[in-house]
Amino acid sequence: MRILNVCVIGHSHIRRLIDCGMQTETDNLNLDPEVFKVSFRGKGGLRLNKRVFRSEILHFDSIPDVVFLQIGENDICENTNSEKLARDIISVGQYLRDGVGVKVVIIGQLIRRMQFASCQNFNVFVVQTNEHLKRFAEPLGGIYFWGHRGFWKDFHYLGPDGVHLLCTPAEDQPMRKFRRSIRNAVILHSKVLRPPLCHPKREPGEMMWQLEDYHQQHHQLK
Repeated sequence: MRILNVCVIGHSHIRRLIDCGMQTETDNLNLDPEVFKVSFRGKGGLRLNKRVFRSEILHFDSIPDVVFLQIGENDICENTNSEKLARDIISVGQYLRDGVGVKVVIIGQLIRRMQFASCQNFNVFVVQTNEHLKRFAEPLGGIYFWGHRGFWKDFHYLGPDGVHLLCTPAEDQPMRKFRRSIRNAVILHSKVLRPPLCHPKREPGEMMWQLEDYHQQHHQLK
């Protein structure tokens, strides 16, 4: 059975996920290396309109089967048009699918920030953009919107800077939850690329229903 190549792309959330994976030995998203081979491209401050995004981040010598995108938050400012931002993000997914040849593109929901660390109405724009992304992605084959569970009720998941996910030796639950969310997205949407697999290995404390029924809840913004 051929190993599926997965590439996780994004801004500082992904760059920090790389660091966390190296520290916790989960640099393959804790996925079976005989089934998935995961690589990462994370760059702090990444924006859609930066030349480096298309010239470096979206350039592949070997085309991945699956790409997970976590982008958009750094593009929000006081005069953001959330519908246009969502369309721009979707266009990246379409470029990856149609221009590069990626079979499955997963777009992660934008994540909120604390008010002191962002522009006015930042979180309003985040919610609006996520709603547009979900709507725009639904009719598109091979491009999917993915909602991260557990990042909506409050801001306990953020570190002191109000922007990045909390990840310290004393408290790394938010980053582990983020990794698990991306992992579940890859497991779910890669099913279209191969015959049904046996159950993937579970992470410590993870119940099987979280893998099998996750798709019933991931689209809900809580």
